Amino acid sequence: MKKSLLLFLFVALVSNVFAQKDKPTFLANGKYLGESKPLRDLPKTVAKHNNDPKNFKFGHNRMRFPRKMNENALPLHGETNAQRNFASSTPYPLEEDFEGTNIGETAGYLPPDPTGAVGPNHFINAVNSSFKIFDKSGNVLAGPSDLGTLWPGNFNNGDPIVLYDQLADRWFISQFKTSTNGLLIAVSTTPDPTGTYYTWEYPLDSFPDYPHYTIWHDAYYLTANKNANNTYALDRQAMINGDANPAIVGFSLPGITVNTNTVFSPEPANLLGTSYDANTPGYIVYLQDDGWSGAIAQDHLKIWEIDMDWVTPFNSTVSAIPLQLNTVPFESTFAPFGTGDVGQPGTTRKIDMIGGVVSYMVNYRKFAGHNSMIVTFNVDVDGNDLSGIRWFELRNDSTNPWSIYQEGTYAPNDGHSRFMGSAAIDDQGNIGMGFNIASTTLPVGIRFTGRYSDDPLGVMTVEETVIVDGVGVQTGSNRFGDYSHLTMDPNNQTFWHTTQYFSANNFWSTRVSSFKLYGNYDNDLGVVDIITPTDGILSAAESVQVRVRNFGNLDQSNFDIELRLDDNLVATETYPGTLSAGTSAVFTFSQTLNMSTQGQTYSVKAKTSLAGDEFVDNDESEKNVLHLYNNDVGVVDIASPTTGEGLGNETVSIVIRNYGANAQSNFDVSYTLDAGTPVVETYPGTINGGEQATYNFTQTGDFSALGSHDVDATTSLATDQDNTNDTYSEQIIHQSCNPTADCSFGDGFVQFTMVDINNPSGCSPNGYGDFTAQSTNLMLNTPISVSFQSGYDDQTVSIFIDFNDNFVFEPSELVVTDYSAPLSGTLYTTSFTIPNDNNLSGTHLMRARSSWTDSDPSSADACIDFTYGETEDYTVVVEPNLSIEDDEFNKAKLLVYPTTDSKYEVKLNSSYNFGDLKVEIYNTLGQVVLKDDMTKNSSSYSTELNFKNQASGVYMAKVFNGTFSTVKRVVVK
Repeated sequence: MKKSLLLFLFVALVSNVFAQKDKPTFLANGKYLGESKPLRDLPKTVAKHNNDPKNFKFGHNRMRFPRKMNENALPLHGETNAQRNFASSTPYPLEEDFEGTNIGETAGYLPPDPTGAVGPNHFINAVNSSFKIFDKSGNVLAGPSDLGTLWPGNFNNGDPIVLYDQLADRWFISQFKTSTNGLLIAVSTTPDPTGTYYTWEYPLDSFPDYPHYTIWHDAYYLTANKNANNTYALDRQAMINGDANPAIVGFSLPGITVNTNTVFSPEPANLLGTSYDANTPGYIVYLQDDGWSGAIAQDHLKIWEIDMDWVTPFNSTVSAIPLQLNTVPFESTFAPFGTGDVGQPGTTRKIDMIGGVVSYMVNYRKFAGHNSMIVTFNVDVDGNDLSGIRWFELRNDSTNPWSIYQEGTYAPNDGHSRFMGSAAIDDQGNIGMGFNIASTTLPVGIRFTGRYSDDPLGVMTVEETVIVDGVGVQTGSNRFGDYSHLTMDPNNQTFWHTTQYFSANNFWSTRVSSFKLYGNYDNDLGVVDIITPTDGILSAAESVQVRVRNFGNLDQSNFDIELRLDDNLVATETYPGTLSAGTSAVFTFSQTLNMSTQGQTYSVKAKTSLAGDEFVDNDESEKNVLHLYNNDVGVVDIASPTTGEGLGNETVSIVIRNYGANAQSNFDVSYTLDAGTPVVETYPGTINGGEQATYNFTQTGDFSALGSHDVDATTSLATDQDNTNDTYSEQIIHQSCNPTADCSFGDGFVQFTMVDINNPSGCSPNGYGDFTAQSTNLMLNTPISVSFQSGYDDQTVSIFIDFNDNFVFEPSELVVTDYSAPLSGTLYTTSFTIPNDNNLSGTHLMRARSSWTDSDPSSADACIDFTYGETEDYTVVVEPNLSIEDDEFNKAKLLVYPTTDSKYEVKLNSSYNFGDLKVEIYNTLGQVVLKDDMTKNSSSYSTELNFKNQASGVYMAKVFNGTFSTVKRVVVK
């Protein structure tokens, strides 16, 4: 009775949440532009692009700067929900696999924004500025043609989406129009995608970046990356009919938290199949990451319902309070935009893989007893930008609200990032997912995986399968994606997928592929999983349980299953009864296995033996099972520090794994840095068998020297039975904050002028120029004019001043942000004002950065490399509101110079008595490594500092008292 009452109260509460509704915030109508020419008759494009990165063109979008705003957000040390093992169930071969479009057909657009849709007989593949239409065998029936030729004016602005409306047997194609903040949409007049299309323009109140559309029974829904009115419904039936002014209704999503440092991209649900309840509302899904804001208490998904009234559109509603589904903690933020997230072989150029967005698209399917939605997005699985794909199956039914039926993170432990995922669900409830894969050892390629409806929850069980391997890398830009697209064939069995890869250096192509997880053959059985035994303390009589699947279209009875141990056949037993088509069952062998040798890894294989089996590749499953030692611990990772700039005295964090069966506690752990004296401490906690834990050493390590540092971390358990896994080694590189860039085309500065600085420098070596010997005085609360000239078009210029003298350029220290200098050979002038705050006075480092507009924003992290551009450092003296004493200190000259091999004289030349002065030496992390009091004599203050125990590199000397400070860069060799 109590349980029934609680269930009633929960359902009533959720019903009450969805019962609270908000009205639309935007109403308008589309403008009919006419009927297009048949797409098969549009002019075909010719190759317009070679592999020169300078010929790249970048699609319009609102820039993204994914950043973690709440540093205490979970997970703290990487993904806790990751599937780190590879799936083993052998899939069918690809049904279709052919090249789509490529950069040569688009005049060099980046990113391509690949999209595609499949109908009964065709596939349309579109990218920024171009499209092709294929039959299902990959033969080109129309195109390649400019996407803009569908609409009058031939606007080719980007972010295309292609859909097949299976409810009406019509095709849908879209892109945006930047000049009017508009959406351009076309719907085919017949089922023939190569024929004519009705066309419309929908002007909006602000630019609709990143528009993602879906098919629903009562509307075409879309979301856009904009501040308000970010979710829309289009009058689907009016568009199918070719009406002149079909309505568009816009909503803002109540109760949402937005990370203003990343793209805003909730996703509408997309209907798969033709079955639906007429009163089913539209659904909008969005992730909420506690790393975005302290206002988000826990990572979760939000779901809104939209009910449309096309008779009286203003009566349409959206949930005032969205449904919240709490998830396993995830980290959706990656590196700042412009720096890239995923490494590539043979280049320092990384590519973006888009964090903080729900991946396109959220696919919905109605089943007999429930409804399912599939949601995916990229997550950081190790805290260091290694990407995996978090995926969900959500379920509801006629009486129960949406809940998380299963969730997992697909991230096999091989060092490769998996990203840009897109997933769907077939009519048996099997899930297929396509994605990109890449790392510093693997060029960007395309693969797929999946799972069957009755597999263990939360894991992908279908063997990861290569669709196409990458051949080249992209060195000219970080931009990649920005999305991929997987959808279902109208047959409800076949998954169709398209995304990009690099078929040559700086040359992207799209790939179109299709695959099925069942139904290819009448007679097809296989063992898909060996459930037991598992790693542990094993015996001489281990029971073996396996899961057997009937992949075929016919039921199967009384078939044999073979069992092997270390490739020796030990049993052939008969499955008793009937296994229905499309189902699986657990079978337990009566034969047991002798696995009693401790420390040994056993190979267990099980295989179906069906006479007339039409696909034998999926008959067998294999599993390696380890008889664990009782006592066995080891280091599996050095979590911190990591390679980067500004390293100094750092906390060393290691990840320890208990490989054994027994819980372990109070054992020694140690690390050595650059073959020095080991630092030995005791792990104080308890780690259970099979678990991992992070340990932070109390004694820090000195990583301040630029270059590589070798770290070896070791466990020392007195009773350890396997010492081969005790030690883990890693090389950590302290990188200098002297960013590089290619300025050989003339990018960057050929002239930089600010007050007394006048520098006609031209291209600096590797795009970085140290001009700190050039200095000028700047006044508080006074406009300061700065002029610059570049030798290449389309530059943006930003200037930082390190006011707090911590050798770190922070966003708050930007004084000029992304100033546009569009023409080469033109002297541009702008100005800035330093606030009237004496705390900002003193001698500071100033950094001027110029980058090619189509490559990187110049205001991005001041230490990142640019593709094209230049960085120049200068010294500025910000003068305070001067008293006599201020004036004397401002005129004093600071000198730092070597006197012996390791000693340096620090001298402030001035006869004025400033009272007590001190000197501090900072490393590049902003840490004080040396300090002393200055001694006053008749003409100066001075002291001598010993750098004997300091690494070679760049330091900052700061001379100060409670009122004044001045700094100077010191290079210790």
